[in-house]
Amino acid sequence: MKSLRRELFLSIVFFVVAVVIGIGILSIVQLYMSGLNAAHDFIKNANAAAAEMIKGYFRKFYVTIEFLSNIAEVRYAAYLGEEERSKVLQLYKLIQQADKDVNYLYSGYENGFLLINDYEPGEGFNPTVRPWYIAAVESKPNATGGIPYREFKTKELLFSVSKVLLDEQGNVTGVIAIETSIEGLLRAVSKSYERYKTAYTYVLRDD
Repeated sequence: MKSLRRELFLSIVFFVVAVVIGIGILSIVQLYMSGLNAAHDFIKNANAAAAEMIKGYFRKFYVTIEFLSNIAEVRYAAYLGEEERSKVLQLYKLIQQADKDVNYLYSGYENGFLLINDYEPGEGFNPTVRPWYIAAVESKPNATGGIPYREFKTKELLFSVSKVLLDEQGNVTGVIAIETSIEGLLRAVSKSYERYKTAYTYVLRDD
């Protein structure tokens, strides 16, 4: 009888311990999965917030080039006189002064002419073979989506929003482009966090 009671007691103890361990393991797995799902949701929301902020940063550039691409002097600047070109350059300068996120604002044309303030293109420069020009022609009539590329002379990383310039018959006369730097984008991120402090952290790679 003693031996039987002892075996029964050990069996009960073993069963209770097994149940406790099983419940503990299930609880840990459930807690882990819950935490994992919460982390995925957190990352998804953070990415969505970042995407919206970046779209908002570039939106003003789209509005600007849409406005400029409808001005006749901008569309035909390569074929006009110095007085008309000076007026366009003055307009470009005023926009750059009003928005410090604009690194460059310029227009390149099918005949190889470049209209830009305070910049001398390097030897052999041809706007029609530059990434911003090609992307705009391929996106015709829509603006490009902020393509990254290396500046011709300084090799700094820039983001370009560009749009084709069309004549009355719909033929391409050139491309207008606005460029901003990665530093400008980071400044916008910093300002956003100063205004709306959150727990989100972002890692940006060189590419």
